[in-house]
Amino acid sequence: MPEINDSEQPEKKNANIHDISCSKCGAPLIYLEGEAVITCEYCGTTTMLTERGNIVTVESHYLLTPEISRDEALGIASGWLGSGFFHSKKLPSRLKWRKTDPVVIPYWIIRCKADTIWRGQNKKTRTVGSGDIKKKETYWEPVNGSFSKSYTWPIYAREDEDEYWGIRNIEPGRKCVFPDWGKFILRLGGSGKAKNRDLLKKSSDFSIETLIDTGMQNHIVNGQIRQERAELSARDRILQKHSKESEGKATKITDCDTTIDIAGADLVYMPLWEISYTFNEKIYNVLVDGSEARVLSAEYPVGKWSKAVIVDILTFILTALFLLFGFTQSNSETPSNLPWFLAGVSAAVGIFYSSITAFFMK
Repeated sequence: MPEINDSEQPEKKNANIHDISCSKCGAPLIYLEGEAVITCEYCGTTTMLTERGNIVTVESHYLLTPEISRDEALGIASGWLGSGFFHSKKLPSRLKWRKTDPVVIPYWIIRCKADTIWRGQNKKTRTVGSGDIKKKETYWEPVNGSFSKSYTWPIYAREDEDEYWGIRNIEPGRKCVFPDWGKFILRLGGSGKAKNRDLLKKSSDFSIETLIDTGMQNHIVNGQIRQERAELSARDRILQKHSKESEGKATKITDCDTTIDIAGADLVYMPLWEISYTFNEKIYNVLVDGSEARVLSAEYPVGKWSKAVIVDILTFILTALFLLFGFTQSNSETPSNLPWFLAGVSAAVGIFYSSITAFFMK
């Protein structure tokens, strides 16, 4: 396995450092200006600083147990990069690992139920009149409905979702797999979206001993967003989701009323491995879930043979269509040689591109 150069997290400049004492073990809690959810690295107790300066202990405090080491995270990333139609099988042996950093990040999980009542109109047509004055006209039909959904909605407990690569891509429905096609214009497939995942399902009570056993206790990231703000953010995102979902239920939505009942909020820490590598002097990123031992988000260069197969399939379809058209034209009174010529050009393009791919592309 290629040598790995671990990169240190960049120091935050011009940030005021503060400290308070842990309410359980008395150890100093060091935190930066703006951080409001602080976890003790000695006993695991999490403290939340309120806007009025009060100190509150977070009781609903959980951890997704780390299950993999640094080498195992690299093995998972390597295996993912070398599998799949769009991935080059030689990529893991040719890339150079650039960094692999552990990080334990906080999420607020908002448990809630959303009830939506919507009203709108559907555009329809009907036939009116008879005989010579028979015609079709459009009209609007009133419609209404309702739907309810329960959520365990994740809210990243930090301000900047870009401070760690791929964090934003974890949210359900977001694009999380990013193929690099280079200059190839037939960009068909290769991407993917994040799955809907309940972070509370496999969580357990927060244990600093668990993180010590895996060497991740020094990589806990303090939160910056308080519980109240996380609940407001979850409300806004669910309102947007239900509003968009309502739009698909009628031609025109005139009213959409959503009521959200929040049952509670839990703080969950998620262990991740931030990995980056270089291939053909370009940097790519991979985010590995340390609790489920799988790739959450990744960038990768599309393999040359994947591109060749796409070109071959398209040129084969075009060649077959031109040949079919040529056969139908051959029985007409004025047959044309153009379909046969185009079929030959299409086949030649496929053969030429495959040859270039095999002998000249890296």
